[in-house]
Amino acid sequence: MTGDDIEDLFDEDDPFDDPLWQQAQLMADAPPRPAKDYVVVSLAWLGRAASVVRTPQQVVVAEVLYRQCLLKRSRTVAVPAGLLRGLGIDRNAIRRTLANLKQAGAITTEFRIGHPTQVTLLWFP
Repeated sequence: MTGDDIEDLFDEDDPFDDPLWQQAQLMADAPPRPAKDYVVVSLAWLGRAASVVRTPQQVVVAEVLYRQCLLKRSRTVAVPAGLLRGLGIDRNAIRRTLANLKQAGAITTEFRIGHPTQVTLLWFP
């Protein structure tokens, strides 16, 4: 390699402008996706949510909502009622949890007849 080759090495576009590089950069800062059948929760988020929820069932609902956001890579997700029922959580516990989180300013909800409730996490580290 000669001195001229080194000068021409970076004449092309900035490699950091490449869309693949930018996508990789975004993913590097994202929380990890949980493995199948595992729940991953930020300790900061769990600490805030724990001060709002009142029962172990409500903790499960809050953790599952957070997990859904990580899986979908979105702050807005549908409430996974089937998954929660499979964990022994009834719809009244889900409603109470959503009400508590909403009152605390942790989420917003959107109800539509015939569709799952949409939840947007406002506390998302």
